[in-house]
Amino acid sequence: MSWTGAPEEQPSSLLPVSRRSLDTLLEAKLHSTPTREDWVVRRRLVDRLDRAATRPVVLVAAPAGFGKTTLLTQWTSQMGRATAWVTLDPGDDDPVRLWTYLATALERAGCPLGPDTASFVAANAGEIETRVLPRLLAGLAAMHEDVVIVLDDFHFVREQACHDQVGFLVEHLPPHCHVLIATRADPGLRLGRLRASGQLGEIRAADLAFSADEATALLGQRQVRLSGPSLAQLVNRTEGWPAGLYLATLSLSGRTDPDEFVRQFSGNDRFIGDYLTEEVLSRHTDEVREFIRTVSILDRLSAPLCDFVAERTGSAVTLRELERANMFLVPLDEHGDWFRFHHLFASAARSELEMTHPDHVTFLHTRAAAWFRERGHVDEAIKHLLEAGNTSDAALLVQANWMKYVAAGRTATVVGWLRELGSTSHPSDPAATVTAAWVAAMSGDEAALVAHLGALHEFRDYGPLPDGSRSVESAVAMIQGLFGFGGPVEMAAAAQRAVELETDGRSPFYAIANMSRGHVAYVQGDLERASNLLAKATHNDSAQAIIRVMSASFQSLVEAETGHQDRALELAELAMDIAERRGLDAMPQASIAFTARAQAYAAIGDLTNATASVDHGLAVRRRNPTLSPWPTMHHLLVAARIAVDKGEFVKARELLDEDTVLMSRYPAGMERMRERLADLLSLIPATSARPAVEELTHRETDVLRLLQGSLNLTEIAGELYVSHNTVKTHTLALYRKLGVSSRAEAVRIGRNRQLV
Repeated sequence: MSWTGAPEEQPSSLLPVSRRSLDTLLEAKLHSTPTREDWVVRRRLVDRLDRAATRPVVLVAAPAGFGKTTLLTQWTSQMGRATAWVTLDPGDDDPVRLWTYLATALERAGCPLGPDTASFVAANAGEIETRVLPRLLAGLAAMHEDVVIVLDDFHFVREQACHDQVGFLVEHLPPHCHVLIATRADPGLRLGRLRASGQLGEIRAADLAFSADEATALLGQRQVRLSGPSLAQLVNRTEGWPAGLYLATLSLSGRTDPDEFVRQFSGNDRFIGDYLTEEVLSRHTDEVREFIRTVSILDRLSAPLCDFVAERTGSAVTLRELERANMFLVPLDEHGDWFRFHHLFASAARSELEMTHPDHVTFLHTRAAAWFRERGHVDEAIKHLLEAGNTSDAALLVQANWMKYVAAGRTATVVGWLRELGSTSHPSDPAATVTAAWVAAMSGDEAALVAHLGALHEFRDYGPLPDGSRSVESAVAMIQGLFGFGGPVEMAAAAQRAVELETDGRSPFYAIANMSRGHVAYVQGDLERASNLLAKATHNDSAQAIIRVMSASFQSLVEAETGHQDRALELAELAMDIAERRGLDAMPQASIAFTARAQAYAAIGDLTNATASVDHGLAVRRRNPTLSPWPTMHHLLVAARIAVDKGEFVKARELLDEDTVLMSRYPAGMERMRERLADLLSLIPATSARPAVEELTHRETDVLRLLQGSLNLTEIAGELYVSHNTVKTHTLALYRKLGVSSRAEAVRIGRNRQLV
């Protein structure tokens, strides 16, 4: 079993777009930089971008300081198209967070995406390409105007899954939609194919470099006049680098002999940017310079945050003065609440801070972490704690919040934290390993789970844990009892121990323990005990929503088996209501609700709706085949019973054959489950034996094996070194021999009959 339901209360950083009113920190990510009157208008680049944007994808790629964001802002402010803008940061290297932000940006641009898109993204965290992106693409297709999607600072997104998903979006864009990617490094997209097919427009560093005329306009804004040779020398030595020229302009402003400064300026200095930034910093008062150095540790700046970190007042005034002075301070929203320093400028200021006050850096990061933590920005707090080298407090924060993040679909973020913390199977911090064990169990990674549980054996008495569970022993017991990879004997003993340890009815773990013990009681046929235990979770207000869905579903199956069909239907409808209201109904972990509803429909003779419900639930569950096998076993039994009632005996036998394979994994404690299976087999007439299957050729078997993965037919052809048409022919042949009409059915039947 696995659960990732939305929690009752979540930090604001968890659900960046599901709230009606975003806090200003998150709001700043969804706006382009406000235009400024003193920007040099680069008409040649705006026109070039306008031409490039006739293609589906435009890549604006150049190092820091080349004006990528400025160009995109100038262009989008003039072109009058619907624009969905997302400014990315390292925390967005998580598929759920990335697509939640982008979905919100699209909604704000007028894209009709349907209700509660944020919950939909979280509920389909493992199926971005198959469910989330088709919904976004359908919304884009429904728009009647040109739409531009801007992904700024895309270099912060490094996860290959994110790159693959953006590539999928790009490949399936409707004709009136365009994606603009601003990045310091080429993204992991299929740029060669896009380039060859004429679908890619590109603007590179050489294009973004300032011309002599643009440099003259920039200098003129500061009343700096250079001779022709000095201007050429400055442009040549900076290689037209916009940030370098801008810094030089600030350094030249007010000098009596700017030409002499340019003559002394070394073009061989590899650190021109740092040199000029230090020149700019040195021209401010000690107080302002100290302020800049102090707050340079922050990715984003607001007056309250700066006041807190710097232990001062008046930051609002200082920020306004720096903005007016064009001190590389970039506003991030329309209200002037949040800013950031230009990346280059911030880097130089941080370098100076580390040189002048090396012992102060840790203190400042610790202050920043405290500010963000108090306001519910767990991501930012953990980042600053790690920067401060305070891995112990960072680990505590991870362990206290992992459940909420996984519940919001942000498993990738938790995995990233664990990676940074260095969580291993030989823990120095057992709480971190408990978190890793939960994540492994929820992901269906049995090998990792076994390693983590083994490492925790010597820490059984350690606790209580930051997530609220009583001890390591309790956490291990809940994991083994809830997911049941070790079989019903271990599952029953573990769940019983969890019930004995988690006795606080106000804790979500109380519900998990009782639901787990109730479920295994149902598995073993102790229906009265199962009903009593499951009720403690079903009606517990402290329980996670997904736990209530699962508990009500299992309780419904119990009531159906005891003949209380009205009660079974009532519980099934409760489970579905919670799942639908909380946006959980697309999750494999909630699929058992469809099974319970199907069982209840079948009991009242509504076989049409029963079939639709059980088929949907089974399809949802199959999307993650490595998850706990128990809900799948229940699905197959209910589906087989409905098939028997409809007289579809061949289908029923195939479903029971698949269930037999699953049950065979556990030799002990399965008596009641096998009785349920045998009862159904007894209802199938002997004359309905499955027809013989024509033997697959070796090549057809190879194709069937590859159909289990995510490769398309063209990619399978590449793996087998044959043509696309050849693979298509083999696929159709094996479909005919297996008696199926879809890839999923072919894989299911192939596995069931042990062909692959």
